Amino acid sequence: MLLRFVLTFICLWGLSGFAEGQQHYRIVSYNVENLFDIQDDPDTRDEDFTPFGRLHWNQEKYTDKLLKLAEVVKAVGEGEFPVFIGLCEVENRRVLEDLTQKTGLTEGGYGIVHRDSPDARGIDVAFLYRKALFRVIDEEFLPIPFSPEEEVFTRDILYVSGILEQDTLHFMVCHFPSMSGGEAGSEWKRKRAAAVVKEKVGELQSKNPEAAIVIMGDLNGKADRPAQTVVLDTKDSGTEHIQSGHLYNTGYYLLNQGYGSYKYKGTWQTIDHIIVSGALLNGNHVLRTDPKLQVFNPRFLLEEDKTYYGFKPFRTYLGPRYHGGYSDHLPIYLDLKRE
Repeated sequence: MLLRFVLTFICLWGLSGFAEGQQHYRIVSYNVENLFDIQDDPDTRDEDFTPFGRLHWNQEKYTDKLLKLAEVVKAVGEGEFPVFIGLCEVENRRVLEDLTQKTGLTEGGYGIVHRDSPDARGIDVAFLYRKALFRVIDEEFLPIPFSPEEEVFTRDILYVSGILEQDTLHFMVCHFPSMSGGEAGSEWKRKRAAAVVKEKVGELQSKNPEAAIVIMGDLNGKADRPAQTVVLDTKDSGTEHIQSGHLYNTGYYLLNQGYGSYKYKGTWQTIDHIIVSGALLNGNHVLRTDPKLQVFNPRFLLEEDKTYYGFKPFRTYLGPRYHGGYSDHLPIYLDLKRE
């Protein structure tokens, strides 16, 4: 009798712990640095990432990259698989299927939202979600309107909406145009991309002013750049009065700090962002996010920076030389919690 009581208590405790564990849902954003397969796509400039290309990208290196990225995703979940993952710099659906179905991520039961984009190199954004917890009800790929004369071929904005338990969430995964040609001289491209995001946000909020919106990805600019503060009109999530209809950058506090998600010429910065609507911060929604994103920076994702001192992300390539690391970016994450 006593044994039966103990076993019953353990089972109930375990179920209670499982339910409690589902009260937070981790959102991860990660630029994975050129996750290419080894096949040559005739429609894109991916020749470098082939066995006979400039980088000598082969099956062994590709498999190692997949296993390393799966290791990162499991680690950033801290014992649980993250529920939502926005990825930048993935080549196609095949690499996403290999990542989610041929590595340790299989146990996470991830669904995939992806479409090939107009990017000249063939790198796209993608959204992964745990199918047991989130049901997709709509997906859309929003092109950024550049004219043929402007010759800008970049990633679409990926939009996904779905149901988490009984609540509707809206996600946008972005990889804004690069700073090629200089940060100031290329900002107009990122402002153009931000305008597409802003228009979609306006559409969602016109239908529901309390819409729960998460915008994430590599925006190729710090939190105080015009694409964000002027076009998206983002605010610091640490501000005192949060309004549901405004957008708030949860990484604003990282400006001018000694760490971030990306290191350029010895200076840490955060060009990867998670931006949320105020409704997810001010308690007006049954779901609520932390006000500050976190940079996931365990020692295994870093290496010594012998040029500028300190540490830097342990990346896959250093120029044309294979380096065997994970990515030139660190993942960022934010927890979504039930009130």
